[in-house]
Amino acid sequence: MVKTWLNSGSREGVNTSTFVMVKPRGLTHWPLIKKRIEATGPIARTRLVFVTRELIEQHYVEHTGKEWFAQLTDYFVGRYVLAIEVLAAPGVIRNIMGPTNPQDPENKNTIRGLVNSLTPDDTTPLAYTKGIDNLIHGADSEEAARREIDLWFNLPIPPTPAYLCLMNRKVALKGDCVSPLIGIDFDLSNSMLLASHITDLLEALPWNGQWSQNGAKIPALLVGGVPALQIIAVQYLTTLTGKSFEICWIDQTDGSPKTVKLQSVKKRARRHRDDL
Repeated sequence: MVKTWLNSGSREGVNTSTFVMVKPRGLTHWPLIKKRIEATGPIARTRLVFVTRELIEQHYVEHTGKEWFAQLTDYFVGRYVLAIEVLAAPGVIRNIMGPTNPQDPENKNTIRGLVNSLTPDDTTPLAYTKGIDNLIHGADSEEAARREIDLWFNLPIPPTPAYLCLMNRKVALKGDCVSPLIGIDFDLSNSMLLASHITDLLEALPWNGQWSQNGAKIPALLVGGVPALQIIAVQYLTTLTGKSFEICWIDQTDGSPKTVKLQSVKKRARRHRDDL
């Protein structure tokens, strides 16, 4: 991966690391979760992963056969999670996560305690989380951490998609399209927090190292929706990879993508500047 801000934890003098998975609902609350994690141990690497049934069943293999196993795995399939390796002992991270049940009184000052603070008064935590999404998962032992780190970080990198959708809502598009930000609610009231939230997730895309290489295939960036999100995302990806992406949007008349190359826009601006 190219040199970045988040994936920079030094392994010097550290002989223990653990695995953390930020679940789909937890991605909305990543800034708060990140703050608690980084106050406990440095983050070594992250990876935003599209969850397949095979992957999530391997992850929760110890629960195979339990009556709620199908519900558990069904919830994750087809959604994104953030895989994290933290340079800390598993028990240390699990202490800041809190007990599995968000209603547990011991969860008051934990990451999972956020569930209670975010749940409307007339909604039970069980209904809010569907009994599954308590924001975060952490390996329960060093052995489990090694297995889970290997499982999530040694996945083959999929082929570069034709389109990378930078919207946090679903779009109807024919063709190969990846949409890692779907369903995430971003706080638009704090510009610095918003920028950190978006760039942290984009930094965790598995293709960044490939896209920065000469001659590498890059996707067209599908934009629309929240302007601030789009501006930050496009600027970050172009700067991170050193590439000029095609920018596209959905034509509402026929549902097809319309594209324009940033390089052509930059050339036009230079030509006008030289004429001044």
